Amino acid sequence: MKTLPRAVYVKNLLTLFLFVLLTGSCQRDIKDAAPSAQPVSLSDKLTQLIKESGHSVYIPVNKSVPGILMDARGNEIKTNRTAKLLTTPDEICDDPSLAVVGPHTLNGVNHTLYDCQNIKHSLTVDWTIRSSFDLVNANPATPSQISKGRLRIKSGTTITFQDLNIPLTALTYTGDDPNEPGVKLYHLVYTKNNIDHQYLSPGAFTAIEVSVVVYSDCTAPYSTYFITTPYVAAFAPSIGLNPCERVDQVYINPATSQSPPPSVNDCGSIAGSYVVGSPGPCQNNTPNMASQVQVKKTGDPDANYRNIQTKLPGTTTYSTDGYVYYWEIRYIKQLQDYVPNATNFPASFTFRWRNVDGTGANTCFGPWANPVNYTISDF
Repeated sequence: MKTLPRAVYVKNLLTLFLFVLLTGSCQRDIKDAAPSAQPVSLSDKLTQLIKESGHSVYIPVNKSVPGILMDARGNEIKTNRTAKLLTTPDEICDDPSLAVVGPHTLNGVNHTLYDCQNIKHSLTVDWTIRSSFDLVNANPATPSQISKGRLRIKSGTTITFQDLNIPLTALTYTGDDPNEPGVKLYHLVYTKNNIDHQYLSPGAFTAIEVSVVVYSDCTAPYSTYFITTPYVAAFAPSIGLNPCERVDQVYINPATSQSPPPSVNDCGSIAGSYVVGSPGPCQNNTPNMASQVQVKKTGDPDANYRNIQTKLPGTTTYSTDGYVYYWEIRYIKQLQDYVPNATNFPASFTFRWRNVDGTGANTCFGPWANPVNYTISDF
């Protein structure tokens, strides 16, 4: 595993700032397109990119959380897991005690620092919800009553910040529970933005707790029912300090016809998690040493993932381990050279990455990031 003195890091970084950032997709049939009139410097573009998306870390939680079924008046309904099998979709609306509700899973929390002058925080909470009810974004009888997320920040036993009405950004049916047909699985996500730094600065909090409220689709003549969860600790200040217990952001930039790659053998650039100097007050915890990045054709099995092959600007040798060190900017080698089924362009490709830290026998790897898709063409 390569290591360089810190002074060399800084020298390399300053050199990299002279290059033009690649953003978009690569395409051989647009070689004759007019170049942009005023190239954007690499440092300016990356600074803007990080300003827009912030520095983020994903904290996996994977905690089982009980579900509670409530009626329209807020009274808890006891469900009977030994009851008869359901025969019609309306049966649980008629008799909710027959329903299956939970256990749910708190998958994780994405913590982003942005607006680095004023230091704002964003928390995105990711759940899997189990229910024999069909779930909807609002109460069918009273649409102003929305399905929502809840979040509170505590210092000891004192609640210093809370929002109990966070609209959902996703409520997606993902299929039935493979171990219990008829019990549906939903992916539920909500985000709380614009949290002031005073509530999440070091030493200011001891826990972040979350909960959900989500409505069933039962309509008249049946009653209204909703599912809720108790508050559960999402993470405490000590969680996420270890780079191999989280996922740090990387910045993938496919090339465009306006900003073509430096070579027809490349199709984009990638930047490490803290590439533009120190993020200062927007730094999340301790930087990871590197990110290992992999790519496959979208829709292909995970067995087709390959480590991305990249090179530093001004060099000719591509690395094959997929590593992008946190201070680096690298060019991505054209995908058809090493990715299965990369034959027809433009096409969608799926990227994932994980943190790498340590050296030799002490190297550790973090969990994989949620995959992201980019449309790639070929120059």
